[in-house]
Amino acid sequence: MKEAVSLNASFKDTLECPICCELFTPPVFLCSNGHSLCAFCKERSRVCPICRVDFPSASAPRNTVVEEMLNHLSIKCKYEGCSEIITVGKRHDHYRLCPFNNFIRCTVCGSYEEDLVRHLIDKHEYKEISMDAKGGLRSFSGPYDSWTRDTEWPKGIWKFGTEATVVHAKSCQEIFHVYLYRISKEPLCIALSIKVSGETLSFRGRIPHISEQQDKASLPHFNCDVNMILQNYVKVHEEDEEILRLWVKVKKVS
Repeated sequence: MKEAVSLNASFKDTLECPICCELFTPPVFLCSNGHSLCAFCKERSRVCPICRVDFPSASAPRNTVVEEMLNHLSIKCKYEGCSEIITVGKRHDHYRLCPFNNFIRCTVCGSYEEDLVRHLIDKHEYKEISMDAKGGLRSFSGPYDSWTRDTEWPKGIWKFGTEATVVHAKSCQEIFHVYLYRISKEPLCIALSIKVSGETLSFRGRIPHISEQQDKASLPHFNCDVNMILQNYVKVHEEDEEILRLWVKVKKVS
């Protein structure tokens, strides 16, 4: 005869990540002492938040027992107006597509925000830059060594009128990369161009949604050899000759 099983009130707590305090979403990873973290937080944690042991830099073991439990527990969609019943393990797949979802997950801290732009500006110091609805001129500025060494440039929000785009730029292994992500669910196409003395670098294409930012297969939406930029495209800053500025024409296109 099988034992009767009842779940006490604290059972739900055992299925929550100790960092983001949300229910786990597979894959769930273990530290060497058996503590679990969700994949989102594991990627941003060098040590276990409970016992402080280092997480393996490459492949941490999986908590397959918890993953199996998550795929057999059901919950109602959290968005008002939606009556879908979904498994805990697959809930984020549903949330991304749910027509009642007005919240977006912050790729910095993992929280779900109805106003992601304001959250990024207030909580994570993103710089908001407003342009006309059609676009405008933007720049990346820094001393010479910030271009030649590996550099994470300040993150920003480009706003085309009321439409916001997240901008991440970095110099890595002597290549300058620009990544763009739309926040709106509606498709967005952007053209970038750099032009000096008849020489032009350009990009034109559809911009992925911010939810795709963690996709490791995501490619830069604009990149160029740093040495070529320094030789042909940067200009000395008007107010500080130690600073080199790269001007980029940004245009929203249909």
